Amino acid sequence: MAPTDLSDTGHILFTRIARGDLFFGSTLPLAADLAGELRVPEICVRAALDRLHDLRILDRSAGHRLIVAPREQWRVRHTEPGPNALAAARQLRGEIHAGLHRLDHPLQPVRTLAHLVGVPTSDVRRALRDLAAEGLLALPVRGNAILISLLPTPTGPPVDRGLEDAPW
Repeated sequence: MAPTDLSDTGHILFTRIARGDLFFGSTLPLAADLAGELRVPEICVRAALDRLHDLRILDRSAGHRLIVAPREQWRVRHTEPGPNALAAARQLRGEIHAGLHRLDHPLQPVRTLAHLVGVPTSDVRRALRDLAAEGLLALPVRGNAILISLLPTPTGPPVDRGLEDAPW
């Protein structure tokens, strides 16, 4: 089953988990912290976390914090974007890096972006969700996507630099 019924916030969180930003056993930040990072109301984050928990992507730890579940338990699978969504994301990412969009300002509406890029609006929506998962955009509940960063967030689990690797 594909996660077609996830909200934008749920899709962003799911994409971050699926691409390895949060790996099996990782504790998720508090909903309030995620809401601030994603620039959406906390209630939207809580609803997205509840849905990800229902889909068994997240588990509750003994302290009631949410942790990433093993992939074998997930009731959905992460699907890669289609070629039109990839093209739209690539073009928008290029425009962002070229400085065509200003920080903390909204992008054009989805229909306008779709017309400019030459792909269906559904592919532009997927591209915007993926760019938001990369940390470039915020997707407010109402209104257009907002550019929040010129650099994507790094992917993958953090490297543990313990004392066993120290040269002494």
